[in-house]
This record gives sequence, C-alpha cells and structure tokens, in this order.
Amino acid sequence: MALYFQSSCSSSSGNCLLLWTEHTRVLIDCGLGSMKRTRELLNKNLGSRLDVDGVVISHMHSDHIGYYPLRVFETYGIKLRVHENSLLQLKAKHFNGYGFSSLKIRPFTERPFRVGDLTFRPFELPHHPSYRTYGFVVKYKNKKVVIAADFSDWRDLLGYFIDSDFIFVESNHDLELLRRYYNPNSRFHMPNPETAKLLCSARKNSRKAPKAIMLGHLSLIRNEPAIALREIENRLEKEGIELDFRLSAAPGLMASEVVRISRAEHP
Repeated sequence: MALYFQSSCSSSSGNCLLLWTEHTRVLIDCGLGSMKRTRELLNKNLGSRLDVDGVVISHMHSDHIGYYPLRVFETYGIKLRVHENSLLQLKAKHFNGYGFSSLKIRPFTERPFRVGDLTFRPFELPHHPSYRTYGFVVKYKNKKVVIAADFSDWRDLLGYFIDSDFIFVESNHDLELLRRYYNPNSRFHMPNPETAKLLCSARKNSRKAPKAIMLGHLSLIRNEPAIALREIENRLEKEGIELDFRLSAAPGLMASEVVRISRAEHP
C-alpha cells in the first residue's frame, strides 16, 4: 500500500497537513478561520463525508487549531488527538464558552500512538514558551516520515530526522526580509539558514536519501519559496552534498503537490 502526503495550507494564516494510505487518512493540524473555509478545504481533500481517521494537533496556536475547525470536527464525529498537557489550554483558548460535549478528544503522551495503520511518535519542539509544541515521527511499514513545523532550534533534534523517507520542516523566514519587516515572534521560528544546516546534517548522517523534503510554514511577508529553496541548495553545494531528493516548498495559502512517499505493494 502506498503512503502519500500533501500540505493543504502552510503559513501563519493557517496550517493543515494530510497524510494518508489506502486505509487511513490523518490530518496534522487544522487552523482555519471559519467553519466555511474548514468545510471547503476538507471537502476538497476528503470528500463530502469528511472521511478522516483523526486529527493530530501539534500545539495550540490559532493557526494550527481553533474554534471553527473544532465545531466541524464535532459535527462529523472526527477524533482529535491532543497532548495531555495541552487539554486545559485547548479549552481555555479555543472553546469560546461553547460546551463541545460531543467532541471526541483522545489525549496523547510522549509515547507512540496509532491512528489507523500509521504510528506516531511525538517529540517536543522548542517553540513559544507558553505553548508546548510537538513534531512527529510517523512510521508506516518500513517508511519514516518526519513532520516538524513551528520551532526555533534544531540542535537537539537531529536524530529524529536521520534516515527519513520524507521530511516536512519549517523554514520560516529570510534574515534580510526579517530585518526589513521585523517581527519579534520570528525568534520562535526557524530561519532559512538554520533549516539548511539541519537538512545538510541530516543528509550527511543518513545512510540513504529521503524521497522528498518539503519546506513549510514560510512567512508570507518575511520569506519567499525561491529564497528558501535557494538557501538549502546553496548550503548543500557548499558542503559538497548531492541534491539527491525532491526539494519543494509548500504554498502558504494553497495546496501543495501530492508527494508519494512509497509505492503501492503488488503481490
């Protein structure tokens, strides 16, 4: 069975990622600003019944989860996976006084958990100190996927990225554009040069090349896809590392290409 990935949107205006196999479909984050937009985006990717096995939330910032997606999840009986230490913050920040008595919430811890035929291993990311944030190593058969958006320092995280088949990783801002359009919150996010260093270190220490790497959570004001991609390519060339994988950047407000991480198995 094949494994696929697509970013439906990826920026500070909203994030929603989709990972699926023949039998399982999982959303990672869903931070959209209205019930209408949530339904439209999910209908486009999941069909009118919103056939999804679960939504795994990385942290409680509003561009990753919010009141309106929660209303949609409750209506369709979609199960929400949230870290146990973020449950009170979810209710305080996003319930808006609404009871959500029928919302299906299943907390996770740092231990691996399953959604359908996908196994998630959470790992904590250094991000905003008020928001506990997680990346995920996702295993499917012999394939390894790493999802890591919204973090500021990779130095203790390298091991999670080594020998991955697919990586979705934040490359938030260009340093020159940040100087031009300063935002103090950018210190909680990965600049292009640091993402380049992380990916070069991961490739050097891996026995095989990933199938693909997609850069995500690019600032709409302080970054551009061409700038972020060039930063990675230049760093690879500087360190003498072959670009032997598909490298792309997720659009901020639109769906990305579909990445096929593994082929379907045939008897």
